[in-house]
Amino acid sequence: MSQPNEATKKDENEKDEQCARNKPLPETLPRPTVWPATVALGSTLLAFGVVTHWIMSLTGLGLFLLGAGGWIKDLRNDQLQ
Repeated sequence: MSQPNEATKKDENEKDEQCARNKPLPETLPRPTVWPATVALGSTLLAFGVVTHWIMSLTGLGLFLLGAGGWIKDLRNDQLQ
């Protein structure tokens, strides 16, 4: 039986260290919010208002802008933390 020489042990240690350095960081998911649903409802009302009444479109546009602004604000706050 042959014993591993010093070069082989050194190569194995370097591989172990390299694997430890390249370990990926855990992913963090953003917390759930109501903003995507608000954007979806606003865009639906906006489109529905095109075929029905302009007040429906105006309401949809308001909800869409409110939802988009809130969603962007939440994403920016998550990036800063």
